Amino acid sequence: MSDFNLPVTQTLDCMPEPILYLEDGLVQYRNPAAARLAWLPSVGSPLPEQLETEADAALSLTAGGRRWTAVSWACGAGWLLRLSPGEEQSVLPNDRIPFLLQKLRGPLAGMMSSEELVRMALTPDQKREQGDVLARYSKSQLRVLRMLRLLELAALPDGELPFDFTPQAMDLVGLCRWCLHELEGLVRMAGGEIVLKAPRRTVYARCDDQMFLYLVCQLVSNALRATGTGGQIVLRLEVRRQRAYLSVEDNGPGLTREKLSLLFDPARGGDALRDVGEGLSLGIPVCQKIAGYHDGSLVVSNLPERGVRATFSLPLYHPGPTVACESPRQIDTTNGFGIALRELSDVLPEECFHPEEME
Repeated sequence: MSDFNLPVTQTLDCMPEPILYLEDGLVQYRNPAAARLAWLPSVGSPLPEQLETEADAALSLTAGGRRWTAVSWACGAGWLLRLSPGEEQSVLPNDRIPFLLQKLRGPLAGMMSSEELVRMALTPDQKREQGDVLARYSKSQLRVLRMLRLLELAALPDGELPFDFTPQAMDLVGLCRWCLHELEGLVRMAGGEIVLKAPRRTVYARCDDQMFLYLVCQLVSNALRATGTGGQIVLRLEVRRQRAYLSVEDNGPGLTREKLSLLFDPARGGDALRDVGEGLSLGIPVCQKIAGYHDGSLVVSNLPERGVRATFSLPLYHPGPTVACESPRQIDTTNGFGIALRELSDVLPEECFHPEEME
């Protein structure tokens, strides 16, 4: 431990938060707060899979019966990992929110029905003349639907699953190809490109396909916001030991350490990814919850050269010979709009919502 000396350890020994120092893949030091947590590795041991990360990263996980956020940074020849306990409450601790969301869905459904009637009454020439107005209206509806779903998931108390969460044995390679199919054209409309890099062999996991796509869309939306026109996004599926790792990588400017440390804060979650006053800033905290539904974790880190990598990891599943693996469900859960279109509505130009594009 070349640059990790006694004065440093004396300072870290006094800190109330658990801290580990790692070098060459092994824990070389842990402070007393870390030693009190039985699930953390001892000195000389490697990190468990759920804590695998790297320097300059933020990690969300559930362990020891509670939620944790870990931030890592380079130190000497290795790196430090600091853990902070998460809030034991929903992202939005208000039991009135589900009731309010239900009330909002009624007027929104009425607005959408009225718009459909107007579209049907217009001639093709009138649709072209009013294309900009109709596009703005459609985009606004989708953005409201997006926010309602985000609030719905954010308001769920920790430990409570969404009513429509139905994990099944699935081939992750096929699931990732389906996600690419849903996203490819939309990303191109937003001025970016997206590619998939996945193993050629079959990779099984138990997951909810709609939630999986929802999480990927949230991460791709953040990537498009960071890169702007000309952005390059990579979906990367990898397998290491007994876990699958699905990463969304971009070539944007990256995040400062301060912004990384804010990502999983329930109160300020997405502020690091948006301008002040833009959106709800709930995307990353909600992705963290979805990862937890799958007994997984979410890591956000800066890439070595440029850009950000967000990685959703979940346990592998080994189906028996009598277990059938499912294909992605082709059902509508979005009031007539696809999940990808709804979740990317914030970053897509209005031209994408013109009548001829929507039909």
